[in-house]
Amino acid sequence: MKSDSKGFTIVELLIVIVVLGILAAITIVAFNGVQTKARDAERASEVRSLQTAFEMYKTENGVYPIHVGGNDNQGYQMTQLEAVLVPKYLASMPQEPGSTAYYQYVRDTAGVGYGIRVQYESKPACHAGVNNQAKGWWSSGPC
Repeated sequence: MKSDSKGFTIVELLIVIVVLGILAAITIVAFNGVQTKARDAERASEVRSLQTAFEMYKTENGVYPIHVGGNDNQGYQMTQLEAVLVPKYLASMPQEPGSTAYYQYVRDTAGVGYGIRVQYESKPACHAGVNNQAKGWWSSGPC
């Protein structure tokens, strides 16, 4: 009996499916790392924008900002500064690009130093600011 059917055997189909599965798995793993790094790059950019806004605020007011009713030397969420900074110094407050990280802010009692703590996804938390290294705020290293 001679067969003239043209098609793929089950073995050939299984090999193609396995190869496609392996390629898909590699792509997904590589893509996840890129997203994490992109969110961290966005956080670093937001910290630079916040620092610029704080410097503009200090130039006009003589001290770094603190939220209404806030306490010095006590860390709080960056979003609490929205009423003080937006829209004059920032177009809008940074929106957290992911759910696992956050920004925190602290100002010293004289208003001449501040720290921003940022939690990254792909590297350790760090802090940026002015006159904040000696204070040991948040026990994280400088950015």
